[in-house]
Amino acid sequence: MATSDELTAADLERLSRAEAPDLAEAILAFLEQPDKQPETLPQGALSFDGLLNLLRQSQSRRGAEARHSGARDAWQRFLAQKDVPLPPRFALAELLVSLYERNSSASRAALFELARKADLRFGLWGGLKRIYKLAELRHDAEMFGVLAWRFDTERSHSYRSRDVSKGTLTYLQRRAWRYLRHLGQAVPELYPQFAIEVLRHYAPDTSWRSCWVSHHIWSHETGNYSADSFPIEPPSDMVKKRAFSDAWKRSPDALMRLLDTCQSDPAARFSIQGLRKDFPDVLRTNLTPAWLDRLARRPLASAHEFLVETLQGSPEFHQGKLRALGLHEAVLALLVSESHKARTYAIEYARAHAQDLPAERLAELLEGDHNDVKAFASAVLEKRNPRELGPDFLGRLLVHKQTAKFASKSLEQSFDRAELTQKFLFDMLFGQEEQLEWATKYLKSKYGKGELPVSFWKALLDDERLEEYGSEVEDLALESLKVFKPADIGADWLLDRAIHPSFGDTLSDWLTEADALPGLDVERVKGLVFNAKYREVALKLLGNRKLFAPRDVGIPWLLALARRADPTLHSFAHRYLLENVVPADFSDSGDATAGLERLFDLALGSKQPAPVRSFAQTYLRCHHPVIGPEQPESKSYQLKPRAPRNAYTPERLWPALFDARDDVRHFALAVARVELRAWGWHTRVYELAEANAKEVRNLAYDALLDAGEEGADKRRTLTPDELDAVKVFTLTESTRRSTREVAVELIRRHYARLGGPERLAWLMESADREVGLFAIRLLWEKHRPLHLPEGWKPSGATESPVGATERFANVEALRTFLRRMLFGLPPGRSKEAREGTVARRVSASEAKRRVIELVRDLGLEDESFARVVAPVLGEFTGSLAKGEWQSCLASLVRLRAAHPGVELGGF
Repeated sequence: MATSDELTAADLERLSRAEAPDLAEAILAFLEQPDKQPETLPQGALSFDGLLNLLRQSQSRRGAEARHSGARDAWQRFLAQKDVPLPPRFALAELLVSLYERNSSASRAALFELARKADLRFGLWGGLKRIYKLAELRHDAEMFGVLAWRFDTERSHSYRSRDVSKGTLTYLQRRAWRYLRHLGQAVPELYPQFAIEVLRHYAPDTSWRSCWVSHHIWSHETGNYSADSFPIEPPSDMVKKRAFSDAWKRSPDALMRLLDTCQSDPAARFSIQGLRKDFPDVLRTNLTPAWLDRLARRPLASAHEFLVETLQGSPEFHQGKLRALGLHEAVLALLVSESHKARTYAIEYARAHAQDLPAERLAELLEGDHNDVKAFASAVLEKRNPRELGPDFLGRLLVHKQTAKFASKSLEQSFDRAELTQKFLFDMLFGQEEQLEWATKYLKSKYGKGELPVSFWKALLDDERLEEYGSEVEDLALESLKVFKPADIGADWLLDRAIHPSFGDTLSDWLTEADALPGLDVERVKGLVFNAKYREVALKLLGNRKLFAPRDVGIPWLLALARRADPTLHSFAHRYLLENVVPADFSDSGDATAGLERLFDLALGSKQPAPVRSFAQTYLRCHHPVIGPEQPESKSYQLKPRAPRNAYTPERLWPALFDARDDVRHFALAVARVELRAWGWHTRVYELAEANAKEVRNLAYDALLDAGEEGADKRRTLTPDELDAVKVFTLTESTRRSTREVAVELIRRHYARLGGPERLAWLMESADREVGLFAIRLLWEKHRPLHLPEGWKPSGATESPVGATERFANVEALRTFLRRMLFGLPPGRSKEAREGTVARRVSASEAKRRVIELVRDLGLEDESFARVVAPVLGEFTGSLAKGEWQSCLASLVRLRAAHPGVELGGF
């Protein structure tokens, strides 16, 4: 189904019946439409594309007969198909023939246009070929002429789209000349009429070496042709070797018509030479001024030379009589001729008889290509009064080499600068290179800096022509505006054009570097922050404190900007607030304490977005008296702390150390590291050791482990005297391995203050094997009798366990301690759970088993300890508790196996 804007054959039929003037145009548009393919084809059917492929294949065959038979077979096969529709353009053949048969002026005009312009595509080609044969049959000179010309020149037009082969075109070239030859032989009086109908269609850009018919008309007798080509250029003598010379001598009418209607210079020369040779009397007596006037308007150099020779050869056409004969304008028309001879005659005539040529006519001559005519026009103009010519006209003369000097001098000396309007100067600045150069020099020489008003240069930059021209005009305007203050130029105008793709950056710099911009609305600038094109300049303006104070910008607006996800916006808000706003500005009352309270809420509040927290935390860090100067922002912006130290209270910051948000914890840590002792909360670092965040635990670890270390930071480090034994031993029960390890290390380092056998016994109950083993080893290391291991013998003493830093008096005292620890062991502590999980307590028997295993493990390593502990384990093998005596028995067996040469006792 055809779309609404698609032409159909039915549409063309309707236009044909109505003899529409745009019928030819419609047919050309119809030919440009793509060929429609049938939706389905019977199996084995030949499509139109298939036909074209077969025709191309046939043209590649060597012999002419083979090519002909291949093409003929392809067409017969395609046309014999009953169930394959023909392409719509095939209907054009019948349409064109019907137009020819109608033989009306409108139908013939449409056919002539199609013959000249249409691509030779199947469908239309069939119609043109049939019309050509009819034109031969009916001796239709006009139709024959246009079609013969098209066939003769088509082969040289390689850019055209056509379905017709070169062989077919070659055949038609030969056929056209054969028809003319037969006509010249049979009816010689008709031959010139048909020949000139062909010749008059050749265009100035014709590729003559590929033509056949035209060369036979004017060079047939040379015999310089083969069966395939006639490769010559048009000769200088066009009538010497022409075909059927006698036929041309019968009447001048055909040659006169050719001279009146031909489009190419060779055709005009053929006509002129024929008239001169065969009809000299006609040229002397029968040429009317009207005909000569028409000849002057023809764009043919040969015709113009013929006209000049005619005028010069007859006293009736003396230059003094030409105006009266109505040939004044005809001769002046020769000023633009391609013939040097014709131009020379016209210039000579104009100097004598046309000094009153209008200035506009002379300007048109300056636009031409011929220097002789330009020199004439320049000479005439230089005699005119510059004020009569006017600035606009003189400005146009600046672009011509012949008149540039005259025009420049006239503009500078004949007119006051006030007479050269802004519009004129703009036209020059946006004109051609010569006009721009003159205008630039004129403005610099006639006006001092700042003398032309701001409005002139602003209008120049606003001119829509600026984009089309180079940067010279823009540079001139910017250089001239530079001498004015931004306030004089106008803040709104500068802001509106700050995003101009070419000079916007320059105007933006002027704006942002200004000391004052009266009338610039801060609310408008704030609104432009949210326009991506204006954002950069708007932020620069708001950041200029000479233009807007922080109160003008508005703290709430800045804080709202800080909440934006866009990094450009919240980064600007952060920097501006850091550099320009004091704590008091954050409160509605202007009170610094209330402002700091607001800042801490912004930094730590649970509902505050990350960008706002980031700003507030940075602000509070930078304005802290101790850590502020160390912050990179403080160094970059040269900030001085503005917040008192007592504002950073532990009540605000201690809970933040346990906050789930990383940024909140990091901020609190930064302050806590320098304020921990100042707060008096340094003894609470044990709480931090149980924090979920590693960095918070590290603060506790450092504060504890650095106790007593040289060079430790006293602001956050405990002294050895401040270590709390109970809290340290409590840390050994932590669910976090790193915390237990720190506690154990503290006990090892500060055992004299924190330790003792009783506490070690408590450690032995730990579900963490490493902690228990540490306790056993420390017990043995710190409290074993001094005479062990060499020469030891049980003394049987039964003293009580010793103090925290004392050793057991003898082996029996140590054994007594171990017995009491095992027999009196309460239900054991649960094994330290994985971090974040809930632990449960274990039974007393399980706790005893763990201690027995720890004692055994140290005995396996240390023979002396094995001697001490074996009797105690032996005593427990008699226990009624199955798990207890089994553990002791198994431990004794392993000890004896580890130390085979030692008397351990135990059973």
